[in-house]
Amino acid sequence: MCGISVLLDRAAAPDGLDALMRMHAPIRHRGPDGEGFLLVERDGRAHRFAAPRAAPPAARPLVGLAFRRLKILDLTEAAAQPMGSADGSLWMVFNGEIYNYRELRAELEAGGRVFRSTGDTEVALAAFEAWGEACLARLDGMWAIVVVDLRRRRLLASRDRFGIKPLYWSATGPRLLLASEIKQILAATAGKPRANRSLVARYLRGLRLPCLEETFFDGVRSVPPATWCEVPLDGAAVEAPVFHRYWDLADHYCRDPHRPPSDYDDALARLRSLLEDAVASHDVADVTVGSLLSGGLDSSTLVSVQSGISAARGCALPTFSFGFVGAPPELDELRHVDAVLQRYPLPNHRASYDAAWVAGNAPAVVRAMEEPPLSLAALAQYRVFQLCRERGATVVLDGQGADEIFAGYAYHQRALLADRLRKGRVRDFLKELRALERTHSVSALAIARDFVLRPASRRLARQDGFLAPAFGAEGRSAEMEAAIRDRGRDASLVNRRLHYDVRWGNVKVILDYGDKNAMAHSVEARVPYFDRKLVEFAFSLPDDYKVDGTQRKRILRDVARSLLPAAVTERPERLGFSVPDGPLLGEIWPRMREVVGDEGFSASPCFDRPRLRAFLEGFDPRRGRDRRGAWRLYALALWSGELGARIG
Repeated sequence: MCGISVLLDRAAAPDGLDALMRMHAPIRHRGPDGEGFLLVERDGRAHRFAAPRAAPPAARPLVGLAFRRLKILDLTEAAAQPMGSADGSLWMVFNGEIYNYRELRAELEAGGRVFRSTGDTEVALAAFEAWGEACLARLDGMWAIVVVDLRRRRLLASRDRFGIKPLYWSATGPRLLLASEIKQILAATAGKPRANRSLVARYLRGLRLPCLEETFFDGVRSVPPATWCEVPLDGAAVEAPVFHRYWDLADHYCRDPHRPPSDYDDALARLRSLLEDAVASHDVADVTVGSLLSGGLDSSTLVSVQSGISAARGCALPTFSFGFVGAPPELDELRHVDAVLQRYPLPNHRASYDAAWVAGNAPAVVRAMEEPPLSLAALAQYRVFQLCRERGATVVLDGQGADEIFAGYAYHQRALLADRLRKGRVRDFLKELRALERTHSVSALAIARDFVLRPASRRLARQDGFLAPAFGAEGRSAEMEAAIRDRGRDASLVNRRLHYDVRWGNVKVILDYGDKNAMAHSVEARVPYFDRKLVEFAFSLPDDYKVDGTQRKRILRDVARSLLPAAVTERPERLGFSVPDGPLLGEIWPRMREVVGDEGFSASPCFDRPRLRAFLEGFDPRRGRDRRGAWRLYALALWSGELGARIG
């Protein structure tokens, strides 16, 4: 929806306005439809203006807000930001969407509130006026919100429950910066940015991070999801904010798997109703709304529901897909897209890329993402959002998150087997094992190999021989250790793993990638599977409603069976953005080697230079182990160059 820049400078230094404008400048892509500014002086006087040239002369702000607007709801100036209360004591900048804003608006109007706009920003502001920070628990949606409360001389910041919308912060001396993107903070900070050694080392070793509030930049962190903080406007040095939780996933666990909240058929009907409600609320906009369609279960289910909503409005839902024409079956998603379109004849636009596109666009993708991406799939996502913008869609529904909420990975089935053994449920363990044997037509020995030995061998095969032994030797922080151990309090190992996925794992990666790749093209990505009610319901269900020996995402798949062709619902593989990385990396390897071998990068103290040179000379794109190492080296080198980060 937008981009926000916030400066709190307790010293009210003369360069404060310049710092704010430097933060504002790099993110025009987040809001090409308008801009607005607010400066607050020490005595509480506020100056709002619509263009940088209208700034008060010789301003020395205590607080500065800058806003980039992407128009989604209420396209008039009545919804412009920063938005203030009638008495001028509260000011808000808001990035995101409140999906229950109509219900909240009706409640506030019943209490006498009069609105001058038709969108959700004014509702969020009015909710804060009426209920203070307690309003956050009543909002359903995605958001990064910053409020300047002049009555109580404080600044308040919050993010949505899952971290769908980004909000970063950095505090140095008397100054606190908050921003939608890291590059804004870098632009307003003196000196060359330093890399976060711990994350860089884990990235190069091929380890999944858990994704804390750390970033790849030392001294820049993200506001944790489902939290809020307040910072006094007055004082000397700004201390690190203290974050308070307004919602906790653990409050919604299945308390007794033997006494679920409803039987399976009732749960199935309830999930379908919640999914329909989530899609309907996410489909509201005053601009063109489309949907990503990968051909997988998750996006196809959303499209099947959303197509009916669009038809009721008298318009056809535009869909957007990525794939490779003529790809081998293991990489061919487009055949599944075609199967969905046979059932739902919708407009479909397709994108792909080749080695030349990857070589030419990888630097821009890395700059947009502000971290080295884990794989080429991130570039495919960037390309499909580029297609959305080219075809005129401003809002796009995205099927991300269902795997992490409904148990869509092989490790969730491993967790189910381990759970049954751990609890002494040998009969159930054998039942699930036999089901796996029948489903995959393999022996128990092959299942043990695929479920245990193969993941272990992948861990042993991680490519990090080119790292200097001492680099990142400080080990994992206490915060990271706590995250790794955090599996929640659910009795089921499956649900504990799902808790980890949402709280620390995949979810933080996919949401961050999705927002930045979409907003790079001025597109707002919405993720209906992260609807609050839907997630709370999913976590209240016992594990065997989600995964068993025959299928993953069991209950979601059963909903989809009434909506989609069997070619989609019964497909065993999960592809996502599938990319033939071997041939692509083989073609661009000369350019990759040039970038990685550059003296400015390869001389970093993080590398053992003789081993790095040997790896580069012996690279073979046919070996998956080598491909992973080569890509991460290349992506890190691009990240360091594009963002100016010093490694080591």
